[in-house]
Amino acid sequence: VTVVNYWFSTCKPCVGELPELEALNKKLAEKMAVRLSASTHSQLTVTGQQFSEAKDILSKKGVTYKNIWFDSNSDAGKFTSGLFSYPTTYVVDKNGNIVGEPIVGAITEKNQQRHLKNS
Repeated sequence: VTVVNYWFSTCKPCVGELPELEALNKKLAEKMAVRLSASTHSQLTVTGQQFSEAKDILSKKGVTYKNIWFDSNSDAGKFTSGLFSYPTTYVVDKNGNIVGEPIVGAITEKNQQRHLKNS
């Protein structure tokens, strides 16, 4: 199972939930083989400065799970062009299928935590 969280560095709720995602990653890793991946995305191609800022934020927040960056013209970038709100989180099964509905908004909200646990 993989949790994919789309965020960007100037999104306050996105940055605010990073410690929760880190805690979730550690908690789930103890129970089963779960990997939490977070993808940084901007509506524009990620510049060197944005990349540097994102890496700095991840470091300051103590994030240890894998993060990926991609060009907005890639398939992943095109997928994110359909996202209307950030952060948005998906649960993906071992076969690459999206499980349930995406979680729109920070997982720090109680109802979002329940949704994630039930996915």
